[in-house]
Amino acid sequence: MSSAEAVHLDMREPVIEAFQPVEHVDFPDSGVISLLMPMEGGKLVELASVGKEGLIGLPVLLGVATVGELAFCQVPSMCWRIPAARFKELLKEHIELSKLCNRYIMMLFEQIAINTGCNRTHSTEQRLARWLLLTHDRCDREQMILTQEFLANMLGVSRTGVNAVAGKFAEQGLIKYVRGKVDILDRPTLEQQCCSCYTRMCEATDKVFGH
Repeated sequence: MSSAEAVHLDMREPVIEAFQPVEHVDFPDSGVISLLMPMEGGKLVELASVGKEGLIGLPVLLGVATVGELAFCQVPSMCWRIPAARFKELLKEHIELSKLCNRYIMMLFEQIAINTGCNRTHSTEQRLARWLLLTHDRCDREQMILTQEFLANMLGVSRTGVNAVAGKFAEQGLIKYVRGKVDILDRPTLEQQCCSCYTRMCEATDKVFGH
């Protein structure tokens, strides 16, 4: 990718700031980036997460200068970064790139819709299982650095609530959770603890890439 620069993102490093010009488009090659909505009182609500299946910087594709959402690195990532102006040129030069990006927009909308419904109707146990599985899929490694505070923000629950559910999963032998580090020990059983939203999100990704 001659137009792209390899960049490393640390945990919680901002990628897009709310109401600030979007100056580049990032294609994650590893790790996870979260799209979040800032709320009153400084709280953040996760809209969706993006890994190697997607891109960060859709406002550039849609011709929007700024948005109210923000994006930051959830799990340390390596991305291919393209300046916004050059990305617009590439969309004109490569029709297939434009088509693929449009399909990804629909996948992301579907993920946000599923995430919204899941947060309203499913238990903390189911949602944490879904979140861990999605993150695990994108990380390609067994151990993830995920603090109680971070998980609480992503799931919209208290740190006490996250600690209780994570502790339950640890007692069941599904995960190991020590000092902000999570190891997936029994993925098949963790999938059984999850709601159908995980499968639906995977299916949405498969539709975009024709799997």
